[in-house]
Amino acid sequence: MKSFLFGPFVFLLLSSTASGLGSVVSRFYVYNKSYYTWQEAQTYCRSFHTDLAILLELSDGDQMVMEQYDAWTGLHRSGESTEADDWKWSAGSKLLYSEWALDEPNSTDRCAYVHYDSRKFYRADCQEYYYFICHYVWDNGWSPRFITLSKTWSDAREHCRKYYRDLMYYPTASHLKNVNRINFPVWIGLHRDGDTWKWSTGSSDFRRWSSSTAADNGDCAFIYSSNKKMATRNCYERLPFICVDDNVLLVKESKTWEEALEHCRGLASSASSQPQYDLLSVQPGEDHHYIMGKAMKADTEELWVGLRFLAGHWLWVTGADMLYTDLPECPLEGSHCGALTKTNMTIMETRDCTEKKNFLCYKTENV
Repeated sequence: MKSFLFGPFVFLLLSSTASGLGSVVSRFYVYNKSYYTWQEAQTYCRSFHTDLAILLELSDGDQMVMEQYDAWTGLHRSGESTEADDWKWSAGSKLLYSEWALDEPNSTDRCAYVHYDSRKFYRADCQEYYYFICHYVWDNGWSPRFITLSKTWSDAREHCRKYYRDLMYYPTASHLKNVNRINFPVWIGLHRDGDTWKWSTGSSDFRRWSSSTAADNGDCAFIYSSNKKMATRNCYERLPFICVDDNVLLVKESKTWEEALEHCRGLASSASSQPQYDLLSVQPGEDHHYIMGKAMKADTEELWVGLRFLAGHWLWVTGADMLYTDLPECPLEGSHCGALTKTNMTIMETRDCTEKKNFLCYKTENV
């Protein structure tokens, strides 16, 4: 390991075999099975994560785990008692077995949903929105019909009685094995802005419509939980949703490269008083593409990243591997710092380190 002193800062030069650092950008998806409108989902994701999910390529869908769901059944309680044996099915028969989740029923709520994959009942306010399961009867038997429309309990019952028989009735606990994995819609960040489709955060041309008309039914897009294909619905409908979370922070303060480095390293996470950030290292390809979505929100046309020319080499200050191949071997005097530019989505620019720009930090504890 070698170190270089530049002003008040010491930079460590790590060989790629020693550091083993490729990408320092951490991006992952967080699924929420609550039923929100698209705008509510966007607000939630921006408050607790980064934003509603963006997909850059097909493999991103493989990282999305969205099997869990809650669905109304016909189970409800019409009286004021909180006793478990007062629960009945929508058609009127009593619940004759106990498949409640731990500590349920434990409130005054009077309607019940079933959870996949525990196949247990939970109590909820009847005015909440969930997908629901209808009880379909024909001459030789019956079967469940999973409906991927979110409704209140009474509206779900009305729908089932209109098109099937009633909300779902499970005669015995063994019938709950029919609560299976379903391919249901989940909000993502793609939405229509005028005549064009845009992501809530970032930029991506990735589309995987489930049919030729899948983009014609609304202004907000969803992804199916299992096959990961996309379609649209009206934005006011309530669906589960998936957020994207990353470890990158855009700082909208104009600083020199050294000041930006000092700022990042001076940041501390909420869990520790020790600095756990650094000036961002980014690799060409998907990482660069994703980071440019953040760069476009900057107040300056260019942004500093952790690239520096020292001792005849272009180095990432984090020790990450250098994968850009188009950087000048002998840059102009003063142009010894790396920057991203909004006018080119694929390359790294070299700039005078004393120029003042916005910059990108990353949280090292997530790598």
